[in-house]
Amino acid sequence: MKKRLMTVFLAICTLLACAGCAKNADSKIQTKSSTSAKKAEITVAGSTAFEPLVKQAVKSYAQFNPSVKVNVLGGGSQAGLNQVDQGKVEIGTSDFFAAQQNIVNRDHLSDYKVAVVGIAVVANQKLKVNNLSASQLKDIFSGKITNWKQVGGKNQKITIVSRADGSGSRKAFELNVMGKTPIAAAEELSSNKHLEEYVAKTPGAIGYLAFPYLKDSKPKLKKIKIDNVTPTAEHVKDNSWKIWAYEHMYTRGMSRGEASKFITYMLGDDVQDGMLQKAGYISIHDMEVQKDEHGAMVKTGN
Repeated sequence: MKKRLMTVFLAICTLLACAGCAKNADSKIQTKSSTSAKKAEITVAGSTAFEPLVKQAVKSYAQFNPSVKVNVLGGGSQAGLNQVDQGKVEIGTSDFFAAQQNIVNRDHLSDYKVAVVGIAVVANQKLKVNNLSASQLKDIFSGKITNWKQVGGKNQKITIVSRADGSGSRKAFELNVMGKTPIAAAEELSSNKHLEEYVAKTPGAIGYLAFPYLKDSKPKLKKIKIDNVTPTAEHVKDNSWKIWAYEHMYTRGMSRGEASKFITYMLGDDVQDGMLQKAGYISIHDMEVQKDEHGAMVKTGN
């Protein structure tokens, strides 16, 4: 009898010990899961002209901040501003000032200018025209000039290719080329990449493209001079090439948390002194002119 009671007692002790081990194991699993869940995550969305630099910066940023995930989405400048205004993303990127668009709570958005992007006029590589005057360019995109023979080329229909409404690249082109004259009926595309591909495959096509996309497009596209000025970073800096825009990062209210840290990184030396230039952008610190939301130009003294 005593032996049987001892056996039962030992069995109970064993069960209690196993239960304790299981509890500890569950506790460790829960701790590990909660630790993994604490990984911070932010989303940057908007400008496709700005997208290549942001994606490159994210890769570098991740090396020093492995506990933070930064998602990068396109969609266009208008979409980026709308999403940050609505609190759907932490950072909205744009090639134009929020004040230039109908953003509901634009006064509550904080603006951080990170870079400058040039917008080149590009055509299908088979085009024989190398230079246009500013007035000729405007007349082409307004539909007044419809054939390349009217500007010294061969008898070939001009196909106008533009970005869709809400694009920052389009806004820069409208402000600096078209003024109050609307762009004529055109093939409207949702991103710089799509525009690049369309112009490359379409004889007689002309469009406009952010400088960073020219890095891989040299064999496919022809860069058109305007008033004998080539689209280069140096010509953007002194405003000889007039089609350019700021690359903005907007936050809802003052930036905070991980969004603030990432914007600080974008404004720091790692990005501003090398990465940015190699990717085809111009540092705001290298500009010899500044312009405000109304397009007014001021010399910086650089």
